[in-house]
Amino acid sequence: MTAPTDHDLPPLNATPPGLYRHYKGGWYAVLDTVRCSETLQGMTLYRALYSGWGLWVRPAAMFAERGVFDGKEQPRFTRYDPGLLPLGDLPTAQALIAHLRGLAERRGLSLDTAVRPPPPEPTTCCGRGCNGCVWEGFYEALHHWRVDALAWLEVNAPGCNPSA
Repeated sequence: MTAPTDHDLPPLNATPPGLYRHYKGGWYAVLDTVRCSETLQGMTLYRALYSGWGLWVRPAAMFAERGVFDGKEQPRFTRYDPGLLPLGDLPTAQALIAHLRGLAERRGLSLDTAVRPPPPEPTTCCGRGCNGCVWEGFYEALHHWRVDALAWLEVNAPGCNPSA
């Protein structure tokens, strides 16, 4: 009797690793697609990029599905290219930083050491919508950090496709 191989299993229909946003607004990093030991069903393994940062699994077919959510036809999760992600709100900025740091850390690397830490979040905003608000400077500095971090990851993290 020969040992079973992955070729003996049903197709996995993998969810591509990357940065995703749930239709309700939460940000997630897809790490891999794994198989349920009981049903052999493909399961998307992903990490929340906010709050408790927990690891989660969801059937890959459900992760990739489109449906009527919040009264409109849309995907459950939408994939984003970290290099093209618009920077204009704090949850998105925090998710981008966590995602890029995570890519490096899963390879035993540190962006904070190799490139530099991302810019600190402002603490002095008065909330009056000033021209030249501290948040504008933060998002501009974060953009430059992102460019440098992506360039560094591309060269120094084998097998990492940060813009995927």
